[in-house]
Amino acid sequence: MTFEQMNLDKNIIQALHTLGYEKPLPVQEKVIPNILSGTDCIVKSRTGSGKTASFAIPIIQNLEIDERSPQALVLTPTRELALQIQQDFDRIGTFKKIKTLPIFGKQPFKFQKEDLKQRCHVVIGTPGRVLDHLQQETLDPSKIKYVVLDEADEMLNMGFIETVQKIFFRLPKNASVCMFSATLPQEIQELAHDFLKQAEVVEIESQTSVSEQMHHYAYRLKEHEKPQALLKLLCRELPESCIIFAKT
Repeated sequence: MTFEQMNLDKNIIQALHTLGYEKPLPVQEKVIPNILSGTDCIVKSRTGSGKTASFAIPIIQNLEIDERSPQALVLTPTRELALQIQQDFDRIGTFKKIKTLPIFGKQPFKFQKEDLKQRCHVVIGTPGRVLDHLQQETLDPSKIKYVVLDEADEMLNMGFIETVQKIFFRLPKNASVCMFSATLPQEIQELAHDFLKQAEVVEIESQTSVSEQMHHYAYRLKEHEKPQALLKLLCRELPESCIIFAKT
């Protein structure tokens, strides 16, 4: 399957090709159609498998650009991950001119409040700060159609699950929910049971690591092709950090 066969917006396809995405990765091939159709899903997939694009692509596809209130909420355990996800959304949605907003602690609440008064399509935030905005009614959840819970098991480890439950109670009941987790402990399964509707379970087997992919590509490429191939690989994988070994 190709991105073109998924009937994606030409602006999204243009952005994906610019980023070096030639065809969907396994997690994207399975998750994108589910989210496009509005099906809730639980995805067991490790970090680095391409999962961010698997929910960013269909959400961007279905956004109403002229709507001012947020239409998607992505919950993530750390501000670093929130910023990384925002960057992915901005890159994939660059030709559709979407507006994303990261909200997290250790950042002035009043500035976020002012930003939330402006047009915003996607809010990406940590549970504590998102709940603060919902409780103070500075974040309008009425138009939210998509909710993504990323790194759910990490949120459990950090003690965020009760906060996440409080957030869900304030969101529209008809919103599509997608939950990503590297593992599915009992508490995560219970959360899914409480807030997901007939969810599709997607389990992605362990993929080749980024370092293995680099070795594989380097082995098959001619010397002069390596720099451009490495650049494309880094643009596609968007690693939070990496080490590049060179001969000299």
